[in-house]
Amino acid sequence: MRTGQNIHHGLHLFRNRRTLWQMMREVLKGHYRMSLLTTVILIISIAYIIYPFDLIPDSIPVLGWLDDGIVLYLLLLRLVYETKRYNRFKAMERKTPVAPPAILGPSPEKA
Repeated sequence: MRTGQNIHHGLHLFRNRRTLWQMMREVLKGHYRMSLLTTVILIISIAYIIYPFDLIPDSIPVLGWLDDGIVLYLLLLRLVYETKRYNRFKAMERKTPVAPPAILGPSPEKA
C-alpha cells in the first residue's frame, strides 16, 4: 500500500509542477517564505545528491543509488507538503480584503 502512496506523491508534484515553479519564483522574489525545515531539507538533499561523496559509494551498484533515491524521495515528500502550504497561502491571500484607499481631503474642523 505504501507504493501507491509514493506514486501518489510523485503524481501530485507532476500535476502541480506549475504551482511548484510559481512557488519557487515567489520564494526567490521574496513574496513567499518556505518553512525553515523545507529550506534546510532542500539545500541538504540537493547538495547530497550532487556531491560525489555519499554515505554509500555509488560504485556499489544498487546500494549506492539507493541512498540517493531515499534522499530524493524525502525531498519530494517535503515539496508536496510545501506546495500544499503554498496553495493555502495563495487562497488566504485571495480571501484577504484589500482596504480601500483613504480619500484625502480637507478634514472637518471641530467647532
